[in-house]
Amino acid sequence: MDDQVLEAGDVISAVVTKALPFGVLVEYAGVPGLARGVQAEPGVALDVRVLEFDATLRRFSAEIV
Repeated sequence: MDDQVLEAGDVISAVVTKALPFGVLVEYAGVPGLARGVQAEPGVALDVRVLEFDATLRRFSAEIV
């Protein structure tokens, strides 16, 4: 993802890496993200909308589409 930047509003397919009590950790192109209020098992691909992308920390927050 070196030449690609996520932006708020992008809809992507991210894979769940870990389920947490308050949401799930997801990954897209090697970049980790958090989708709050979502429940899914690890390994499941979810369509999510990027809410915020932190280029410095290389992470994003998202919501389910």
